[in-house]
Amino acid sequence: MRVAVIHTAFLGDVILLTPLLDALHERLGASDVALLTTALAAPLFRDDPRVSLLLPYDKRGADKGLAGIWRLGMRLRDFRPDLLISAHRSLRSALLARLSGAPRRIGYRSATGRWLYTETVTDDRSLHECRRILALLGMDHDALPTLHDDRAERTRVRQLLRERGLRWPVALAPGSVWATKQWPPHHFRSLARSLGERGVPVVLLGGPGERELCAGIAAELPDCHSLAGELGLRESFQLLRRCCAAVVNDSAPLHLSQAAGVPTFALFGSTVTAFGFGPRGPRDRVLELPLDCRPCGRHGHRRCPLGTLACLETLAPQLVLEALASELTLRNARLLDLDQEE
Repeated sequence: MRVAVIHTAFLGDVILLTPLLDALHERLGASDVALLTTALAAPLFRDDPRVSLLLPYDKRGADKGLAGIWRLGMRLRDFRPDLLISAHRSLRSALLARLSGAPRRIGYRSATGRWLYTETVTDDRSLHECRRILALLGMDHDALPTLHDDRAERTRVRQLLRERGLRWPVALAPGSVWATKQWPPHHFRSLARSLGERGVPVVLLGGPGERELCAGIAAELPDCHSLAGELGLRESFQLLRRCCAAVVNDSAPLHLSQAAGVPTFALFGSTVTAFGFGPRGPRDRVLELPLDCRPCGRHGHRRCPLGTLACLETLAPQLVLEALASELTLRNARLLDLDQEE
């Protein structure tokens, strides 16, 4: 069976699609899978054995407008899928599904353009996003996101950490598209300072647009190293696999950390885990405050509606440091074992 999958939402949402890719092969017996996703997310699936054909969709750039939809739709049609699954609810995705020529097309009942699918599934907002996506195939089981492990990239990142003398650091990812999802930079800096005082190195992760943010946090902190803009998504994934913990906002690095299997400490402000995007690993923690004004939106805002950002401003670095205590103890024990082996 040849299956095409469409997901062109935010980067973190696309990472949460990966349990579906596993299920297509392991439970449905798919022989070939085509994945159409955003140009930003596509590199994460390069050389992924679960994906036979990778179709990057630059929907706001080279593939903008109806011409881009037609072009990508024809590439899907050339793949000749028996089944198409769309995990995105936009009209663009529905049009691409129809153009694919797949005789069976599954999407959400809440999707714009749902009439372009042959089957629709109820979008159960009480489920975690991974399970919501699996429900498109009638499946209901817990699964964490996974990404392909590239040996060459793993080796490069290990060498980078070795050169900088970083052994099992704590990763901090301070960026977010939305201001009401972003723990204040001065809190990240305070946490980084406290970790450094305890002999725990810190690495700051982010994209090119977050270089200035991360540089400001790391300034004059000898045990804090900013790698913002230096690593691609795949290398960031490999780096997270070599960290003892990750402290993240409710943003894409949360899901990248989940895929890396690193204990994830997620800071939630304007959003809540009930929306279906929280961490679910056995050693993960959600750090949030019980305020009446939460949640104030599903996707966050450019500014706090009340002008206070109390949900994150009053989430003290000391609380996060205390939550990290068990992972820091495990880190020290691991380093002691390694030193004794040497």
